[in-house]
Amino acid sequence: MHKLGQVLDAESYEWLTANHPDLADAVEAEVKAGSQPDTIRRFVLKHTGGRFEISYRCEAAARYCKQQSER
Repeated sequence: MHKLGQVLDAESYEWLTANHPDLADAVEAEVKAGSQPDTIRRFVLKHTGGRFEISYRCEAAARYCKQQSER
């Protein structure tokens, strides 16, 4: 289900860029700085006081950014 995961991660990235562009930019910058997607999720979860939905959305977007940077 690798392809499905890639499409879902891309959807999360696109959602962030459309709805929270500053957050999408920050996620992308953190990935470029070497942060891992799961670390980003944990940070967002802690920083937002338990907003699971946005933390998982950020993790998926980070995976997408990481995949794009490895191409």
